[in-house]
Amino acid sequence: MLTRLMIAASALALMAACSNEAPAPAASAAPGAEQASAATPAVADVQTAALPASAPDAAVAATPAVAAAGADHSAAGHAVAVAPAPPAAAGAATPAAVKGPPTVPFKSNAAVTNYSLPLAKIANFKLKDQNGKLYELYKMTDAKVIVLTMHTKGCPIGQQLMPDFNELHERYESKGVKFLMMNSNTYDTPAMIAQEAKDFGVSIPILKDADQSIGEPLGVERSTETLIIEPGTWRILYQGPINDRVTYGRARAKAEVHYAASVLDAMLAGQAVQPSYVAPEGCILTFDKRS
Repeated sequence: MLTRLMIAASALALMAACSNEAPAPAASAAPGAEQASAATPAVADVQTAALPASAPDAAVAATPAVAAAGADHSAAGHAVAVAPAPPAAAGAATPAAVKGPPTVPFKSNAAVTNYSLPLAKIANFKLKDQNGKLYELYKMTDAKVIVLTMHTKGCPIGQQLMPDFNELHERYESKGVKFLMMNSNTYDTPAMIAQEAKDFGVSIPILKDADQSIGEPLGVERSTETLIIEPGTWRILYQGPINDRVTYGRARAKAEVHYAASVLDAMLAGQAVQPSYVAPEGCILTFDKRS
């Protein structure tokens, strides 16, 4: 009897132990799953720490990108979402491939026309003026702006605009703007240039580009064509006439559009200036190496 009682008690104990055991999993987990689960919070913490505290929108925008990277290990899965660029400023000009007269009225100090420049940057040069004084462009770093105008002796439009150039010179020279003219005509001698400057009261130095090596690469086409240059970067920020007062067959008492003055005002005020081009009117410049 005692033996039977001991056997029954052992059986009851075994059944109780079996009923308290946890069920075995249906399938074993994939290798590395525990490591991946443990790493997830760390990734989230890194992404959160990399974002500025003042940019909640950025944190929200970054969340889908992080999730996608975790789900897809391909190159596409790791692509970073880039925020869209801000819209262009109102009135900003979009350069076009074709040069020509402006098709819209001049309105903005920052963008004169929708036409692109023949050349974006001017190279250094050393030239003498009509009186033999040497000028080197890249040494004029003390100037705030440099204005370079093409000159041709005997050009009627150029002669009529001499008072406008002198007025522009007098108005802006004291503000740190350096004015130069350049003559690339092979038939105009320094003596001839000096005489015309005297006859028309030109106060701006006129440099002699005897071999046309400076004027030809600039893409200039006519006398009175003016380039406004940013010292240091040597970018050309405007190319064209200084104003619209004198054109072929017409001369106003006063200019209505002051291209050069408006660009100078914007540059002196520290405003960003969109490089722009206005087709000039004046005597045609002839370059021996230009087809």
